[in-house]
Amino acid sequence: MNRKPMLSRAARWIALLAGVTGLMLGVAGRAGAAQRFADKDTALELAQALDKGVFRDRLISSTFIQSVGRDQFVVKVVLDNGAELNWDMHQVRAWSHDESLTLRKNRALLFPKEQTNAFVVLDKNLFTQKALRAKVYAKTYGESDVLAGQTIKYAVHQFNLVDLLNLVPGGDEQGYRHHYLLDLENGQRELLSYLDAYQVLARNGLGDDTAAGPVMRKPYQLTAIQPHELRMADGTGRFGMELVFDRPIQLDAGAFPFQLYERAVAGAGRGPRDPAFVIEFTAPNAILANEVTPISQLEFLQTIYAVADQRHANRVLVRANLDPEVMTATPEVEVKGPSVLLTFTKVQDQSVFDRKALLEAELRRRQDKLLAGSLTPEEIARRNSYRQTMETGLGQVERSRTRPTYQERIDLLIASLANFNDAAVSASNDRDLEEALRQRNSALVKLPDLVIDYATEALKTEPPANQEALRRTLEATINLVREPNTLGQLNELLQRVKGP
Repeated sequence: MNRKPMLSRAARWIALLAGVTGLMLGVAGRAGAAQRFADKDTALELAQALDKGVFRDRLISSTFIQSVGRDQFVVKVVLDNGAELNWDMHQVRAWSHDESLTLRKNRALLFPKEQTNAFVVLDKNLFTQKALRAKVYAKTYGESDVLAGQTIKYAVHQFNLVDLLNLVPGGDEQGYRHHYLLDLENGQRELLSYLDAYQVLARNGLGDDTAAGPVMRKPYQLTAIQPHELRMADGTGRFGMELVFDRPIQLDAGAFPFQLYERAVAGAGRGPRDPAFVIEFTAPNAILANEVTPISQLEFLQTIYAVADQRHANRVLVRANLDPEVMTATPEVEVKGPSVLLTFTKVQDQSVFDRKALLEAELRRRQDKLLAGSLTPEEIARRNSYRQTMETGLGQVERSRTRPTYQERIDLLIASLANFNDAAVSASNDRDLEEALRQRNSALVKLPDLVIDYATEALKTEPPANQEALRRTLEATINLVREPNTLGQLNELLQRVKGP
């Protein structure tokens, strides 16, 4: 058999399928970069945004625009040391990426697309206030993800900063560094850049209404892949497989997309009739708790198996080898209770293929001095609130060290958590936010150990002293802990306190 013509027809089939279904079959070429010079309206808006901001370690005292050609402008910047600079859009874009620029009132300048000079401004204070209060995170998947366009709601456990957790930050698709982190109740971690944060705010992706469901709180467990044998009627048959999970699925069929790609084969191990392509279905918010028995062959599908996605947490990939020449229509996906049904069509007359169409500190002080006259009553109140709640929280932590009883020390630490969280909500700059969350995280580390010591000591007597108060303390602490070993100790102590 001449293999080349068959692969050529397969490539055309894949291209047509990609055009109809939006599958990602390759990396698109990089589009042209944005213009070096801004139009007049963009330059004026940018100059206004940069005014009284910070460039590296200098304050921007004033800004103007200057023409360098027909409808081509640069921003003229005067720094507080008297230096006058002309900035074009390529420079400003680069400085937004390396964070050399900070806008007044703790805002960040961002360029969402490489192809245009359109910019946006993130209010970091507003984002962190919402993130600290959020109970639900609605994640909309980007263009490069197979789940592109899908929005799934996840329950939020805790908001944090990447730097405080000593994580390697990485960056988003535009090159902006990850700064924020959302720990979700299902075990996923979402790293967000300033641009991600802006987009989350723009689509109202953070909320406190857990009833506006469905909301993912724990991952589904794939327990089996069951074959559905071929059923023929008038020369056309339907067959498929059923992905069985541990409980009813609260996602729609669109959350289980598929893609088709050429199978990478090392060496010359593939026989002349071996399938050259893989079809891969994605199951989000899912894990493999145990190995799932594969299916060796099902009509034109071979070696059907499930694996955990190595690039994304809580995703399962179900793959099968096939030759696309024999697949004449895109598979159908249907959600029924705890199952996802994947149905394929098989046509006896393969010539039908030819007739069918297959259907994204000091600096602060000087900056505050420049802005002092423009602070709104709301901004002044926020700063006062930050100072008061931070001082209260720090005082509670200090007093907890000297209190004579476990219960008093624990109550003070729990109270400090609320104050540090309120301080973070009131923070008006990155430094204040980081300090509030640092103190909160420190208290969260101390609390479980203190409670474990308290419960262990109390359980030396039968029944334990202050049994009801101890039970409430253990339950409150369990709700704050994620580390498996500590959580296991707390739960064991809780069961002992409750008794038989």
